[in-house]
Amino acid sequence: MTTFDWVRHGQTQANVDQVFQGQLDTAATHLTVRGLQQAEQLAQTLRAVKYDRIVSSPLHRARQTTAALTQVIPLVPEFDERLQEADYGQWSGQTYAAVSAEYAASFDPVTREVLPDELASVGGESYLMIQRRVGQWLAEQVVVHPNEHILVVSHGLTIKTLALLTLGAPATAALPEPSNTSVTRMAIDPATGRRYLRFYNVGTGNFN
Repeated sequence: MTTFDWVRHGQTQANVDQVFQGQLDTAATHLTVRGLQQAEQLAQTLRAVKYDRIVSSPLHRARQTTAALTQVIPLVPEFDERLQEADYGQWSGQTYAAVSAEYAASFDPVTREVLPDELASVGGESYLMIQRRVGQWLAEQVVVHPNEHILVVSHGLTIKTLALLTLGAPATAALPEPSNTSVTRMAIDPATGRRYLRFYNVGTGNFN
């Protein structure tokens, strides 16, 4: 069984300001002091878990989170562009308030999540496009590293769409994105290709 523990990066200033980050890599998308503390706390939580590899998105907020983790987890990090956050197109750098006011029909009224195909309409990526990109990376890991436990540092919408893919669920905005430095565990059986979602969006205080 290939097991993946997906970690969303720590809090950024853009998270605090409710700005769509997407693939932006600016000072506003770097970790806050609280975000760095979250990453350090997560590292302590995960120190007893035996990981074979750690692979991260190359965006700076993910790199910062990875750096905190590898202070405690003795692994040399790898980076892969396919683990980046979704491309938010024209909405990148804009606030949720401004975008949702203009494009109210593009968001679920309860979860406030963007609907599956809306980002593609503004030059970004649909849920399916994200799943294809990251799904390719997943498939490679299962073939090359079939029995490994891999720690993956990535992003909210990316992890959410992978959770839906793992469940074979239709694209939906009903599932909220995972919280900063939460852990989501997925497993894939290399022999059968069956996918399992062990848990989703588990905070450091509840991780076992």
